Amino acid sequence: MREVRGVIGVQRVQLTVLGSGSAGNATLLQRGDQRVLIDVGLSYREVARRLDSIEVPPESIGAVIITHAHGDHVRGAALFSRRHAVPVHVTPATRAVWDDAGVSSWGDLRCDTTSEICGFRFTPFAVSHDAAGETVAFQIETPDGGIGFATDVGVLTPSLRARFRDCCVLVMESNHATDLLEVGPYARSTKARISGAHGHLSNESLAVFVREHLGRAVRCLVLAHLSRVNNVPEIAEMTCREALEARGRRDVLVVVSRQDRVTETVDFGDWAAPGRPRATVSRQVALPF
Repeated sequence: MREVRGVIGVQRVQLTVLGSGSAGNATLLQRGDQRVLIDVGLSYREVARRLDSIEVPPESIGAVIITHAHGDHVRGAALFSRRHAVPVHVTPATRAVWDDAGVSSWGDLRCDTTSEICGFRFTPFAVSHDAAGETVAFQIETPDGGIGFATDVGVLTPSLRARFRDCCVLVMESNHATDLLEVGPYARSTKARISGAHGHLSNESLAVFVREHLGRAVRCLVLAHLSRVNNVPEIAEMTCREALEARGRRDVLVVVSRQDRVTETVDFGDWAAPGRPRATVSRQVALPF
C-alpha cells in the first residue's frame, strides 16, 4: 500500500481512480486495510496490474460495488469476485439484468438506504442514465468526510445537488465538450443519446453545477469518464477551473482522471480536523492557483 502522509499511525481515507472512461472504469476507496472497488469495468488482468502498481494486493479488496450494468463498469467484476471471493454489491434492478454474471456472492444495495461496507457508509440513489435496470450514484460517508460519486449521469437533479452539498470530495462526470461532440465523428443519433437527459454530463453542465450549486464543504473535484473522442483533459480541467473561479473557490483541488493510467491518489486526512486547508495527492498535480 502506498504510504499515507500525515501523523504516524493515523489511518486516512484515500481515493484512487484506477481508470475512467468508455473503455473501463474502476475506483479504489481505502482506509487502512479496508478497501473497496467501485465498478470493475477494466479487465481483471488490467485491474490487478493497476492495483499492484500502487502496492495494493488484489486479494486485499473486501467488496466490489457496482453503479450500473454497462460493460465499461462491470467487465472484470465477475472474474475479480470469483478469483478473490469478493462479494459484488448491486441494486435488485441491476442484478436482474446481470444475474448470470457468475459472481462469488451478491450483496444488496437499495436506493435511498444506507449500507455499511468495509467501514464506509454507502447510500445509493437513482440517476438519469440509459443503462438497463438502473444507474445509481453514491453518497458515501467516511471518517474523514463525505464523498459524492456520480460518473454516468445525464442531468444533475435537485436531489443529487442536495446529497452532494456537504461532501468534501466529488467524483463527477465531465464526459464531453459540447462543441467537440457536435463536430465529432459520431452518428447524429449517438450524439443525441450522449447529450440527452439519459446520456452523459458535459463539461459545460458540470461547470453550471460548480458555479451555481457547489457546496462550501467541497475541497476536491475529481473529473471522471472523459471521452477520448469528444473531450480533451486540458479543456475539461480549464472549464472546471473557470467555473470555480467564478464561484470564488480557488481553494478547490481539481484532479482529472485518465483512461490509460492510474490517477493521483487523493488523501482525505487533511480535512479531518477543522481549519486544515486541503487534501494531498500522492503525485504532483497542478494546484488550483
